Amino acid sequence: MKVDRLGVLCARLGLCSRNEAVRYARLGQILVEGQPAQSAAVLVASDAAIELSPRAKRMQAQKVTLMLHKPMHYASCRAAPGVPLARKLLVPENRARSCRTRHDPRQLSKLDAADVLDVASSGMLLFSQDGRVATCVSRDPQLEKEYRIVTAGEASSSQVRALQLGLQVICSQAQVDLEKGYVPRAQKAKAAQDALPKPEDNKPEVKPDEFSIIRVTISGIVTSTILREVCAQAGILIYSFSRLRIGGICLGDLPTGEWTVVSCVDELLLSYRTHSEQGKVAFWTFCW
Repeated sequence: MKVDRLGVLCARLGLCSRNEAVRYARLGQILVEGQPAQSAAVLVASDAAIELSPRAKRMQAQKVTLMLHKPMHYASCRAAPGVPLARKLLVPENRARSCRTRHDPRQLSKLDAADVLDVASSGMLLFSQDGRVATCVSRDPQLEKEYRIVTAGEASSSQVRALQLGLQVICSQAQVDLEKGYVPRAQKAKAAQDALPKPEDNKPEVKPDEFSIIRVTISGIVTSTILREVCAQAGILIYSFSRLRIGGICLGDLPTGEWTVVSCVDELLLSYRTHSEQGKVAFWTFCW
C-alpha cells in the first residue's frame, strides 16, 4: 500500500496547498476517513478518503484572487533596486470601474503573485490568497497560457517554424500563429505625414517599418523569460511582449495598471483541464 504525507495528498487532490494543509491540520479541519488529522506530516494511504471540514471549505471559498494588467518596467516579485513592484498598483484607486467588489488589496493578508512575469513584459498577472492558484499557475504542466508578441521587423516563416520547434522541445503543447502586416497606429500616422509631397524636399518616399504579431499558446512550466530566450534563438526580435490568458481567464480590455477580482477560479483555472477534455471550455474575460 502506497502512503504519503497528508499535506502532499491534499495538494495533489486540489483541496488546498501544502502550507494551507499545515494550518488546517493544526485546527483539526482535515478529515481522513471521517476523523480529524492532527498534523499535515502524518503518513496516510494514497487511496484514503480525505476531505476538508465545512469550516475549512468556507475559509477556502472566502479567499480572493485578483487580476492585474501589469505594465512594463514593473517587477512581479523580488524587484531589483530602483524597479517598482507590481503589487504597489493594487490600491483602490486602480480598481477597474466594472469591478463589483470593494476589496482593498492592501488589507488582504497573504496576497501573493501566482508566478513571475518579467520586468520587460506586460499583461496578466494574478495575485491570490489561495495557495492552489500559485501552484496551478507556476507548476501545472497542462495549464494553457497565451502570449502576444509584436516583433521589431517582419518575422519570416522560417523564424516562426523555428519558434514552434523550439517550444515543442520544452512544452507539452505549443501553438504559434502569425499575423503579418501589423503596423502601430502612431507609425502609420508618421509614415503618412512623411509621405506627403513637399516642394522643397525631394527625399524619397518613407515606408513604415514592418511588424508582425505572433500569438503563442503553450502548455508547460515555461516562464516569460524562457519564452523570450526561445524567440531569440529563433532569430525573432521582440518589440513588445504581453500575456493575454491563463487557463480560462482572459485579460480582455482591462486597462493597463488596473486590477479586478476574478470570480469562478475553481472552474476557470483549477479545473480548467477537466473542462478542456470535455470540450466545454468557458472563459472569464474582463470587458467594459
